Amino acid sequence: MELNLKENQKAQRRLLATYVDVSTTGDHQWELIGAGVEESAIEYNNEVNSITDILGITETDITKNAPKQTLEPFTVRGGSLLHQRLLDILRRNALSELSLFNVMVVEGYLGEEGKLAAEVHAGCTIEVESKGGSGTVDLPISIYFSNDKTLGTVEGITKSPTFTQS
Repeated sequence: MELNLKENQKAQRRLLATYVDVSTTGDHQWELIGAGVEESAIEYNNEVNSITDILGITETDITKNAPKQTLEPFTVRGGSLLHQRLLDILRRNALSELSLFNVMVVEGYLGEEGKLAAEVHAGCTIEVESKGGSGTVDLPISIYFSNDKTLGTVEGITKSPTFTQS
């Protein structure tokens, strides 16, 4: 896919969107996350190996990556099914359920109108870092992407996107 930006145009952060599937029935129900979070990035956490051969030439390989995204403060908000599910999991101490999330990343700066680059990661883990705060109840999370991903497109960064596998 190609960049859909004009020459020297900077991609705005809002064009990198993360959704979590909050459905419990198997039909995807995507919830856009990030409201109230000022900064969040997908960190790749690469495993890098370097060797220097007998000629003095150094070769470097990336053997794996473990993508992770942290959202903080991630304030508990009414109407958020993700917050509802996470709080329910914590109340029941059903921690194994934290590894059952599907997560979609949309790159709104890649593709063309009506067909933006998207990828769905199956079986991701969402770690709840803490619960509390000073003026609001915050539930900061880290999403550990599975790399079990399906590439596709969405029509746009919307409240309820429809993923089409490519």
